[in-house]
Amino acid sequence: MIIRKREFFIGMVLLISFLVVLAVMMSPVMNGRTVIGYADDLFNQLTKGSTYQIPGIMGKAKKFEGKNFQVSLNAGSKEEAEKMTRLFTAAGATVVAQGQKLTVSGDLGRVARAALADADVEFKNQGDRIKYRYGLESREVIYYWWNLFNALQKRYKLEARASEMSFAGSVMTKALEPAYNFEGIQAAKVADKAGVTTFMLAFYVIYTMWYGFAMMFIFEGLGISASAHGEKAEA
Repeated sequence: MIIRKREFFIGMVLLISFLVVLAVMMSPVMNGRTVIGYADDLFNQLTKGSTYQIPGIMGKAKKFEGKNFQVSLNAGSKEEAEKMTRLFTAAGATVVAQGQKLTVSGDLGRVARAALADADVEFKNQGDRIKYRYGLESREVIYYWWNLFNALQKRYKLEARASEMSFAGSVMTKALEPAYNFEGIQAAKVADKAGVTTFMLAFYVIYTMWYGFAMMFIFEGLGISASAHGEKAEA
């Protein structure tokens, strides 16, 4: 079965060494964490660091101060409606509740600044401050803010108010969603982790090629090779 012993031997050495390295990466060799877990945490930190746009959106909120809004949204339960009423009222909005349906009105810029301030605190993993302020879990607060701005974005879209719709969308996607999704992860900048990031990316490329060359040499050793269209593969 083995046609070219030299190529087959090289391929097996590469494959075995590839599997040994994989076993090491799957072992808790980095202070109780695996290399794969460390890499996953690192890239989550870098991703979070690249999504921090809250200060810029906070600056845009000033342009919408004095612009009033009124929007209706539904809570998932009566208890949730009570919590949302407490939150929005604390931010200076007026809330009229009818069971699970809420009608919220207020100053768009002022309410947005309150939502962005909470998003900033949550983004920095200081959710206890939000819980102290409202008596609600921090992720719960961010979720309620998202519901409000989602309703606002839809309302502005129906009214063809492009600037307000774009602003509401920015609050949702560039502030509230990153704060919610990256809770508990420490943000990092690529510049601060340039060395280890470069090494990880280079290793990923080399490791992928490592496996590819291993299989190529093994197949060549077995006499299996690619052929042009219409030609028979070597037996």
